[in-house]
Amino acid sequence: MGKIIWLASYPRSGSTWLRTLLTNYIKNKDTPISINQLLGGPLGSSRQCFNEWVGVNASSLTDSLILNLRPHVYRSISRHSKEILFIRVHDRWHRTDSGEALFPEEITEGIVYIIRNPLAVAVSNKYFWNKDIEKSVEMLCNDNFSLSQSKNKLSTLLEQHLGSWGAHAQSWVDRPKLPLLLIRYEDLFENTEKTFGEVVKFCHLDYDLPRLQKAIRHSQLSELQKQEKNFGFQEHYQKSLDFFFRKGKINSWKDEIPKVLIHKLKEKNGEAMRRFEYPIDY
Repeated sequence: MGKIIWLASYPRSGSTWLRTLLTNYIKNKDTPISINQLLGGPLGSSRQCFNEWVGVNASSLTDSLILNLRPHVYRSISRHSKEILFIRVHDRWHRTDSGEALFPEEITEGIVYIIRNPLAVAVSNKYFWNKDIEKSVEMLCNDNFSLSQSKNKLSTLLEQHLGSWGAHAQSWVDRPKLPLLLIRYEDLFENTEKTFGEVVKFCHLDYDLPRLQKAIRHSQLSELQKQEKNFGFQEHYQKSLDFFFRKGKINSWKDEIPKVLIHKLKEKNGEAMRRFEYPIDY
């Protein structure tokens, strides 16, 4: 049975870059791996994946039943694999209506949770979801926020319960007994070799410095942007205002969020920002 390493994050926190680094490291090719062949896909909330493993279309089931079946889908995926699996998820860690963990502990090898300054996440979400900055900030402050709740058409994803930015992070980080590595996007950006090296070791991959450095070169933003421009990116949201791989910087939000919205984010998520060492005195 192949246990699962969950690559968990709030949307637009850097999990795709992390997957690019992991894929290039594991595949160890002389040229960069295609961004359309990354490990960790499809997303753990994939409707198609759910339908295939359950044998019934999710559109025929209630939301409660779908949620209760998802842990069984992950167990089936685990049973049919002979190696460690990487699965990317944006749901917060929580329990189903029947009381069991959405992400079963017995098939969990570990959790890599990547976190990013919520001010930067708000700006990135603005461009990705094609929303104004007020709505993007509201999303990060909403305790009941969920993705893929469209009533007009079937999303390619099942509903994902996120909640606020701070609650999402703490739901994963505070899981008892589960091996967890918390990495900050800002640390991965500023010291990629050290931070990604910690990920490699945590995932029980053989650590090799030249191989690590090559994976980092193959995962540079300029390479990802070139691939997206030339070949497209299958995970890109069609209504986005910009390319998926946009800036990737850590402080570009400062000129894009009004002070009143910065205050709103801090008021709701300030405790978690302090905990994860994000300054709140702007």
